[in-house]
Amino acid sequence: MRQQSFWGIGLLLLATGCGEVRPPMGGMSLLRFPEDAFPIPTDNQPTPARRELGWLLFFDPVLSKNKQVACGSCHLPERAMGDGRRVGEALALPERGPLPRSTPTIFNVRYQHVQFWDGRAKSLEELALMPVENPLEMASSAEQAVLDVGAIAGYQERFRAAYGELTEATLRRAMANFLRSVTSNDTKVDRYLAGDPGALSDEAQAGFDLFFGKARCSRCHYLPLFAGTEGPSFVSTEFRVTGVPERGQALLTKDAGRAHVSGEEELTHAFKAPTLRNIAETGPYMHNGAFDTLREVIDFYDKGPLSRGYAVPHLDFVMARGPLGLTEAERHALEVFLREGLTDLSQSPALPAHVPSGLLPGGRPATLD
Repeated sequence: MRQQSFWGIGLLLLATGCGEVRPPMGGMSLLRFPEDAFPIPTDNQPTPARRELGWLLFFDPVLSKNKQVACGSCHLPERAMGDGRRVGEALALPERGPLPRSTPTIFNVRYQHVQFWDGRAKSLEELALMPVENPLEMASSAEQAVLDVGAIAGYQERFRAAYGELTEATLRRAMANFLRSVTSNDTKVDRYLAGDPGALSDEAQAGFDLFFGKARCSRCHYLPLFAGTEGPSFVSTEFRVTGVPERGQALLTKDAGRAHVSGEEELTHAFKAPTLRNIAETGPYMHNGAFDTLREVIDFYDKGPLSRGYAVPHLDFVMARGPLGLTEAERHALEVFLREGLTDLSQSPALPAHVPSGLLPGGRPATLD
């Protein structure tokens, strides 16, 4: 096995994804998960009772208008807390049909400053009831959800124990408390970076080197989160214009992305750089499911969007440097690293055997394409 290059890793940890060298700030580390940079609200500190309450609510269809759709209908444990579809499914509609975007995994939402592909939710508490109020997803309202949950004795008791009372605010807090518990922090690359040179195979180590070098992946997916929040300060989550196409077409995506939220023209077609943890388990990929496989994603970034024959206004500077020029062996090694190095499903939540409403736990799951 190749000996791990601790010197190379040391230089890597001093450099940010943009190539600047900065001293560590506030005791932050690019190897240790930055808990302090993502503070939990003082009124929603984690407890076992709060986590269990949120877990039950997450998988209980009682929050939906038709009492058939739970959050866990689209975020399935057996699909790494995604749904395995190119885009989400409109489960609130009798005929179902597609949602505008793909369903992101909830792994490590604890370590994101904003939520959804376009960052429209600024906290997990804000996010918690957005799917409930979406007419295509759960088609209810915050007010009705409080009434429906409050009508169940089992939830009344649990809210008294966890928060003192059931209100819209404590309903949001309970769900956010559970979401923060779904983490993926013990992958092979974490062990490798902690000093275990045998944690990764030789080929995965070669892919690791490419990730932080020639392939430029780390310029958007930073350590230690492998997502778009750059250390060592971890103060904000980035949005990138990478020129993703419409699925199956040589056309730039029509989705305005972050610009629809921020109003900034230069962020038209920009999307949050998602976590790559558990990436081998969460395809299809991109905000619109444009690519079915990791190899398709790698090929896209290797050649660049301009090779597809369409213009990309405000293309991200990392992409604007041109094709990567990866060899077949390098593309394969990079894929091996993504599959082998970044998977950790140990904290995946189980589906409850029962939920207090008496409805089917998890509701009607989304169907595969």
